[in-house]
Amino acid sequence: MYFIPQHTFKNLPILFKTTLLYKDVTAADLPQDYLDLLAEQNGGYLLCSRIATKEPTSDGIDYAAVHAILGLHDDPQNSLYAQQEIARSAGLPDYFVLFSVNGSQLFAFDYSKLSPSGEPSIRYIDIETDNWQTVAADFGQFLRSLIVASMNVPEEIRLTHTEGEHAFLLADAAELPELFLHFEDDPDKHWYLQWIEHFSDHPDAACRKIACEALETQILYFRNVLPASVKDVLANFLADPDPAIQRLARELEKELADD
Repeated sequence: MYFIPQHTFKNLPILFKTTLLYKDVTAADLPQDYLDLLAEQNGGYLLCSRIATKEPTSDGIDYAAVHAILGLHDDPQNSLYAQQEIARSAGLPDYFVLFSVNGSQLFAFDYSKLSPSGEPSIRYIDIETDNWQTVAADFGQFLRSLIVASMNVPEEIRLTHTEGEHAFLLADAAELPELFLHFEDDPDKHWYLQWIEHFSDHPDAACRKIACEALETQILYFRNVLPASVKDVLANFLADPDPAIQRLARELEKELADD
């Protein structure tokens, strides 16, 4: 199991398009270890999120963070097909086929450098810092090299949404308050409310309480920019089995009604 289990994840069927990704390479010609991984789940966030590097990266002195693997489907947000435009617009060589993207940090199949078995090597590329490194001889070695690592929440730098989503999926009750605080003034309130909603039916009451308190901050301080979906999220807490969470939710309901 490489992917984080998600009960809300919509696992799209694998779509093999005939679009050429590089020379005569189509999706069906991508490394078998990658195709086998997508048979487990067609893309998503990883349980093991770090790989060693020989040189420093934007993530650390001797590692790079790996957040999500792109799938073979038509959802543009995490589709391998849709994300290739990033490489082209950045002027990267056409022998790179991206399979993981986080802002300017990319992981790609490198068809210019093949392993003894004929598979593409794996490259880490940071467009912003012009940092290119080979991190594995092939995709199978790449997967075996991934290790479990905690997601650090920096004070000065805002995490990307990709990093934030990964952190939310890995977070427990002890880590959750810092994460909600980190993103509380994020301008994409629809995105933020989705994560409050995600934890509104968490089996751990402590996580639900933290999420409800995050909603309280949004209603008290960001009410004028919240989407209409805030009422649907609040409804989840109004129906919570924990009386303390219900009480807070009723107070927030009154606060919204006083608009």
